[in-house]
Amino acid sequence: MKVLIAGNFDVVHPGHIYFLTEASKLGKVTVIIARDETIKKFKGRAPIFNEEERKIILESMKMVDKVILGDKKDFFSPIIAEKPDIIFLGPDQYSSWIEERINKSGLNIKIMRLDKRLPYSSSELKKRFLKVYTLATEKEDLSI
Repeated sequence: MKVLIAGNFDVVHPGHIYFLTEASKLGKVTVIIARDETIKKFKGRAPIFNEEERKIILESMKMVDKVILGDKKDFFSPIIAEKPDIIFLGPDQYSSWIEERINKSGLNIKIMRLDKRLPYSSSELKKRFLKVYTLATEKEDLSI
């Protein structure tokens, strides 16, 4: 089975590892990495790691078989090109537009969703980083 997942994967954390591991239980995993400009458009900021760095990180993971960069104009075109058996979504990813495009394309693709979410997200990591670095900065300031 060909399993396709997509995302930013900007700072890979245990939640991503869980997601990728669960996807790999279903078949060979192809990951579509969001382009830098797509992240800027939807998140209003640049990614921490650029698209090539994120691609290298994911290519090094044993549960990932293939990594491709997303299409700059049509988010669905890599799905058409890859023809997966399954699109595996995270618990917070939207699927209605994907289902609509699958139906219009005539492809026979099953959409599955990760059943649970680990308590990790980019937002949670940002809070952790800020807390750790704020405390470290405060300690450094006190030692002056």
